[in-house]
Amino acid sequence: MKINKLSKGHNLRWESSRMMLPEHKEQLLEEKRKQQEFIPPLLDHDQLEEINREILKSIEQMRAVTITYAEKYEPAQFWGWIQKIDPIEGSLKIVNDDDTLSLSFTKILQVEIS
Repeated sequence: MKINKLSKGHNLRWESSRMMLPEHKEQLLEEKRKQQEFIPPLLDHDQLEEINREILKSIEQMRAVTITYAEKYEPAQFWGWIQKIDPIEGSLKIVNDDDTLSLSFTKILQVEIS
């Protein structure tokens, strides 16, 4: 390996000046976070119809569902009963024994009746 002034220990005069400003560090961390964000796939018409059928069937039969939805960094799942659908806001409310989830239609990736 060829030694030059950027090789560690060979440019002692400026060695200690190799540092980053906090603003630059934060900017690099933000870029790394953006690269790790989960981008949900675009669902085609058939997939959207299947999700709609499963939601309606679960409401009619009063059965619980497992919904896979897009979180910021990865897909997540929630199990419960659909309590409310709000077509104006484009969301639904799911309730289970421990928790409640309000979810936008655009974040739903899959619905399965339990």
